[in-house]
Amino acid sequence: MNKNSILHKTLARALSMMRPHNSEGTRRMTDWLEENAKRIPHVKIHRDEVGNLHIDARILTTNRTLFTAHVDTVHRKEGPNKIRKTHTHWYAEGAPLGADDGAGCAVLMHLLYSGVAAYYLFTQGEECGGIGARHVALDTTLLSEFDRAIAFDRRGIDSVITHQGWGRTASDSFAQALADSLNQDDRLMYLPDDTGVYTDTAEFTDTIPECTNISVGYQYEHTEREQLDIVHFQALAERVVNINWDSLPTDRDPTVRETYADKWSDYYGGDYGKSWMTGGKATSVNSLSSAAWLLDDDDWELEGVRDAIYDAMAGNKQWLIELMAETVYPEDPETVEMFIDRKKLDGHVLAEALDNCKTYDPDTVLCCIFDQVYKGV
Repeated sequence: MNKNSILHKTLARALSMMRPHNSEGTRRMTDWLEENAKRIPHVKIHRDEVGNLHIDARILTTNRTLFTAHVDTVHRKEGPNKIRKTHTHWYAEGAPLGADDGAGCAVLMHLLYSGVAAYYLFTQGEECGGIGARHVALDTTLLSEFDRAIAFDRRGIDSVITHQGWGRTASDSFAQALADSLNQDDRLMYLPDDTGVYTDTAEFTDTIPECTNISVGYQYEHTEREQLDIVHFQALAERVVNINWDSLPTDRDPTVRETYADKWSDYYGGDYGKSWMTGGKATSVNSLSSAAWLLDDDDWELEGVRDAIYDAMAGNKQWLIELMAETVYPEDPETVEMFIDRKKLDGHVLAEALDNCKTYDPDTVLCCIFDQVYKGV
């Protein structure tokens, strides 16, 4: 990666500092993004009431793509972040790396500097329940100008997200077309993925037809083990500037809500899906995230456990397994993982775990799950 490129400069700048929401770090990073965006001629730049940075680089009325990334990180304190680099991965020492979502910010600046005509949104407070995105969601006049909202805020190297939270956010045809466009680079192997949890684009689904999230190469986010696959990240950056974003299909109807409730009810019977989602009541992603950001700091760990359980229900069990292992035996979590029977981590165990979240602390919930899935049982 060229160290003088905006891609490298943005990534290095973002990862060098911890940026909890509403901190000096987020303000400094947002200032830096704005100052560098001003170097692009003929773009319109402003910040809204909650600090989101808006950059309008559209040229034609047919430019109907919104790109998003969030400036804040999951860190509880601010300060410098010491980065360790190899030829293939970047890590931090003693703290989360912050590639969630420093990597996404770097991709957006790379797209902007490459002349991709679109609207760029750098949000605040995604890690606190989508504070910035929920504010933007109120401006339906603005959002009605877009056919697609694309976040670069997904773990892994192969996901084009079709579902977030409790339901569909993008059509299969859109996700497949985008995956196919990405995969024109032989180094990339993207697929539609219905196991998304939450990012800012989930807040726009009532207005924008296609709302997705793309893997940018980080893993183990929100932990000291977080890492960024720099080889994948660079390949992705090289490819995205050559996609005709405005030619992607638009098939999802934002007025029709397709939720996970029916899926889980069909699988487990009765009102299973609705019961673990909302106590039997239908709800939107917006209302769930609105409630989430009101949590006290001490409750965020439990919220993370819930998110991991939801991920496991959707088929991605690794995050929950890692949380269990780190709780049961933090000195050697890798060994603990060897004693976890993934097959026992079924829907009934997960439903019970969600119910336990209403009563018990995170460590107790995780230990109870481990007791049920231990290979020796």
